[in-house]
Amino acid sequence: MLSSITLKFTQHDDLNLPTSGITVFVGPNNSGKSLVLKEVEQAFVVHPFPSGLHILRDYEIKWPTLDEVNASLKKFEPLQPSGLAIDHLVLGRINPNGGRETNTVNKSSLLSIAGQMNDKNWWATQFLRWGVLRLDGRSRFNLTNDQGAGDLLSAPQNVLAHLFQDDASRMKVRALVQDAFGLNFVVDPTQLGQFRIRLSKAAPPADEQSLNESARSFYKQATHIKDASDGVQAFTGIVTAVMSGEFHTILVDEPEAFLHPPLAGKLGKHLGTLAMERGGALLASTHSPDFLMGCVQATKDVRVVRLEYSDGKSRGRMVDPAQLERLFKSPLMRSANAIAGLFYDGVVVTESDNDRAFYAEIYHRLSAMSADLPSVLFINAQNKQTIKDIIGPLRQFGVPAAAIPDIDIVKDGGKTWNDWLSACQVPTALHAGYQAQRNAIKACFDASGKEMKTAGGVSILTGSDRLAADQLFDVLAEYGVFVVRGGELENWLSALGVPGKKTDWTVAMLERLGGDPMDTSYVRPASGGVWGFIGKVVAWIKNPSRRGTS
Repeated sequence: MLSSITLKFTQHDDLNLPTSGITVFVGPNNSGKSLVLKEVEQAFVVHPFPSGLHILRDYEIKWPTLDEVNASLKKFEPLQPSGLAIDHLVLGRINPNGGRETNTVNKSSLLSIAGQMNDKNWWATQFLRWGVLRLDGRSRFNLTNDQGAGDLLSAPQNVLAHLFQDDASRMKVRALVQDAFGLNFVVDPTQLGQFRIRLSKAAPPADEQSLNESARSFYKQATHIKDASDGVQAFTGIVTAVMSGEFHTILVDEPEAFLHPPLAGKLGKHLGTLAMERGGALLASTHSPDFLMGCVQATKDVRVVRLEYSDGKSRGRMVDPAQLERLFKSPLMRSANAIAGLFYDGVVVTESDNDRAFYAEIYHRLSAMSADLPSVLFINAQNKQTIKDIIGPLRQFGVPAAAIPDIDIVKDGGKTWNDWLSACQVPTALHAGYQAQRNAIKACFDASGKEMKTAGGVSILTGSDRLAADQLFDVLAEYGVFVVRGGELENWLSALGVPGKKTDWTVAMLERLGGDPMDTSYVRPASGGVWGFIGKVVAWIKNPSRRGTS
C-alpha cells in the first residue's frame, strides 16, 4: 500500500501526508477534495506516473518483504486458469459495479521489482492496484443492483457472488446493516442465475442458501433492497463494496450522501474500524461533521486535511490531531457547532444568537443578489469574550473565521485584549502598541461621559479621537475582527424604526425585513450600512492574502 502522498498547492508549500489509517479531506465545495481521491486512484492505474495532475505531486509506497509478497499471491490462486505459462500470474479484483478485472503479469519481474524496490509506479499499477477501491456518489446506487450468480464453483465475478460464497464477509455486512437499520442483510438466490439483496426484520433460516420451502418463504417476505429508502441503499451499497475484497486502500467521495447525520456517523465509525482492522488506509472526502466524528470514534489517529481553492489559488493544511481532539471535547465548540466550519469557505462568529440570526439574514439577502459569494457559516458564542475562543482554533485549522463584536470590545484590556490579538494571529511584537492604542481610545470614550454602545458608538468622538478609534478598528478589520462602530446590533437599520432590545428587537426586525421578495415591503440590500459592513466581512473571507490566518 502507499506510505504517503505529496500534495501540491499554489499558495502553500507541498503537503506530505502519511496514508496509513484514516485521512479525511474537508473544505468548501470545489476545494479539491474529490480531485485528490481521483488522482490517487490514477496513481494506481496509469503507468508511467501520469502527467498533468492538479494536486497529487508524488507518492511513496510501503515495500513488502518477499515473504509478504508470496503470502499475498496466494489470495490470487483461484484466478489462475489451467494452461497458464509457468512464469505468469493472473491478478485481479471484483469491480463493485459488476464483473471482475484481471491482468496477467510476469512473476519473475514482480518478485525482482519487489526485491530491488526500484520501480514504485510499476508496483503500484501492476500489483497494488488490485487492493484499491474508490466509491463516488454517482455509482452509489449501482452497488445494490441485482447481479448474476455465475459459476459458483469458480472465483466469484461480482460483489454478491463473493458475499454468497464468503460466509465471514456476509456475516460482517449483516452485522453492519443490523446495527444501522435493525434489518438482516441476505443474498437471495431464489431467482436462479441471479442474486438479489433482501432485507428482513426476521432472522434468516439456518440454511439461508437453501432453496427449500422454508427458505423460499423467508425470501418472499423479505424486502428487495430496491424497494428500500435511498439511505438504506447507499449505506448497504458502500459496506457490501468494501467487504467484496481485501482492499488495503479505500477511497470514498462524499460517503454521507443520502444518509441522515447519525447514520453518516455510524458509517464513518464502521469504515474507520475496517481500515484499522486491515492495517490499511481510508481516504475520504466529506462535508459531514457526523462522518468525521464517526471516524474519530473509530480511532484517535485521524488526519484531517482542509483544502481551499479560490481566485485560482489553492491551499491545504493538515489539522493538528491534538487540536482536533480539543475541538471535539470543548463544550463551547460543540454547542456552537464550530466543527461544521471546516466545511465552509468561512465562518462568522457573533456575540449571541440574536446577532447570528440578524447577520445571517443580511448575508442571505446579499448572496441572493450575487452568485459568487462564498459559503459562510454564522455561529454564535456565549458572549463577546468567548468569540476569540472560537475563532482562534478555527484559524489554526485554516478556516477564515471572522468576529463581529460590539464596540465595547475596547473595554477588554490587559490579558483579555492580548488574547484577542493572539486569537487573530496579530504578530506578538505589535501587541504592546495596540494595547496602548486601546487604552487611549477607551479613555476618550470614558471622558465623553456617554455609553459607547447605546449613545452612537464612534460618533460620540470627534476630531483626532474619532480618527484614532477608526484607525484601530481598521487594523482589527484587517485581521478579521469587525467592530460594530455604531455601538451594537440594535443600531443597524434604524430608519426602519424597529423598537426593542435583544430578542424582542431581533424578532421584530426579522419580521420587518419581510419574507416574500415579491412584496413591496420586502427590504433589499442597499449600499453602505449593515450591507456594506457584511460586504467587508465577506471580502476578508474571500481574500486569499488576508491577514490573521497563517
